[in-house]
Amino acid sequence: MIFISIMQKYEHFFYSHGKLLLTGEYFILYGAYGLALPTVKGQSFTIYYDKNYSGSSGLHWKSFDNIDKPWFEVFFKLPSLDICYDTEKKIAFRLRNLLLESRKIKKNFLKNSFGIFYVKTKLEFPINWGLGSSSTLINNIAKWASIDPYMLLEKNFPGSGYDIACVSNSKPIIFKLKNKKPHVIPINFNPPFKKKLFFLHLNKKKNTCEGIRFFRSKKNISSKSIDSISSITKKIIVCKTLKEFEILLLKHERIISEILNLPTVKEHYFPDYLGIVKSLGTWGGDFVLISFRKGMKKYFSKKGFHTILSFDEMIL
Repeated sequence: MIFISIMQKYEHFFYSHGKLLLTGEYFILYGAYGLALPTVKGQSFTIYYDKNYSGSSGLHWKSFDNIDKPWFEVFFKLPSLDICYDTEKKIAFRLRNLLLESRKIKKNFLKNSFGIFYVKTKLEFPINWGLGSSSTLINNIAKWASIDPYMLLEKNFPGSGYDIACVSNSKPIIFKLKNKKPHVIPINFNPPFKKKLFFLHLNKKKNTCEGIRFFRSKKNISSKSIDSISSITKKIIVCKTLKEFEILLLKHERIISEILNLPTVKEHYFPDYLGIVKSLGTWGGDFVLISFRKGMKKYFSKKGFHTILSFDEMIL
């Protein structure tokens, strides 16, 4: 056998967009139509493989945030994926679990490799923005392992899969579960009033899994409510005026508010704001959609909320 003496490095690059769910939150778990929007910013995933590395076979993983600051690092021994070094155990074990679950789906994934893998992940948005640091990671790992990302998601999170569908697309999507299988329809969503739509960060972080468990504990989820949410989603994608858009989203908020027995985010934080304030995804955290009114930035700034992005800054 002839060995090549020079160092051989192979590079793979994967990328997934962030995500926001405009309509259908929680109800998509029960088959309602939801409108999901991929974001401009996402997460990149670069793999370098050095097959001539003289040390023990391994996987050196380093994650960087949106300002290129390393925030997590781990070294796995291969093929066992035992953790040799990490900067945060909880994240390291969660990542190891994702890699092991990927191997269960793809038997030879990271199993018969000799040398070392260098993995670099790079978030383009702050970690606390809730745009999908987990779903973009899962999607990128699935691409690397050449497996179905929905299968990997299902083994780790209790969600519908809309986030995986969204981060995989470069256009807005209509998402629906049919017989527990995701059905995705890419659409053009370019409302004529989009210059009056903005995204406000609430400076809070909500746990999606906990939110889903809380919603599933409710017993008053009727087929009528599910149909109403689907109807709103279908009307949202074709409405032509901001007024109609706001009325539809207000109705959407009231339906979920009644089921959760919780005040809407507007009632809780901004009861005197004249525009719409619409929760996105898990209620009470991350971003909300707001519609423009005169003095908007001053109003939210006085309340301590300073991160406001326009529709075009946020949505792909």
